[in-house]
Amino acid sequence: MSIQGVCPVLSVPFHKNGEVDYASFNSIVEWIISLGTKSVLFFGVASENIKLSDNERYELLEILLRTREGSQLQVIASVADHSADLAVRRARDYESMGVDYINILPPTFFNPTTAQINHHISSILASIKLPVIVQHLPQGGGVNDVGDLITLSKKYDNLKMVKCEANPPTDSIKRVHQLSNNKVETLIGWGGIHWVSGTAAGAKGIQPGCSLTDLYLWAEQSLLDQNLPEFDQRLEKFLPVISEWINTVEELVAAEKFVLAKRGIIESDYCRAPTVVLTEKIKAQAFSLIELAQSTSTVGKK
Repeated sequence: MSIQGVCPVLSVPFHKNGEVDYASFNSIVEWIISLGTKSVLFFGVASENIKLSDNERYELLEILLRTREGSQLQVIASVADHSADLAVRRARDYESMGVDYINILPPTFFNPTTAQINHHISSILASIKLPVIVQHLPQGGGVNDVGDLITLSKKYDNLKMVKCEANPPTDSIKRVHQLSNNKVETLIGWGGIHWVSGTAAGAKGIQPGCSLTDLYLWAEQSLLDQNLPEFDQRLEKFLPVISEWINTVEELVAAEKFVLAKRGIIESDYCRAPTVVLTEKIKAQAFSLIELAQSTSTVGKK
């Protein structure tokens, strides 16, 4: 069991009154499955995880796991609690619910020390049997040196992957593979905007937002066909726009919701505050990418 290729981060839709729209979330999951997607990450930044209550998280995860039954979809559940005690409890809960991987977002609040971060990650690794992915997001705080993660992987063999989100991630990807003798695999975060260089460095897949999953799968098909010129050409049609959107995380989240709503996959593009108002330029870009997705025939659509 391995996470490879396009692994979208699921959005969480809300009604216009700010309440979670569980029916629309189910619609997202069904659409993602219909595309033949192999895996998803849930409770990422693009999920507005920090704006959800615990009850909402557990109910949403139950819907995801129930809806994916009978499909090939693997579920990675993210644990982002700042407290190691709470993180261990949540990881165990998610394991008992039936997820396939645990993703750890290490603590960043008030700049914890390396020893504190390592204790946090080690506590989770020791408490579960599931394979684990750890995010390396140095620009957000937390783990600075991926070498620390490789050291942990030698003690805990369920640390299987590192999600490299340095900007750019190429050096950290290479370092993970070199230090672990390729025993620890890597994924690319940050919207997949470094997909080409990250893949060349050895990364197994990307974790972008979910609203244009079909476009990412369309591009991936060229990569699987080993047609690198075509892969580059397809990426050039949409990744430059994603690169603009991701300069501001809240802008990317709002743009993702806008695309999902305009595609009829969710009912409302409401984002819980703090959020941003999308510019007319971003909306025009979104409509262009929707048209591109509709024009591609390589990947099935809803």
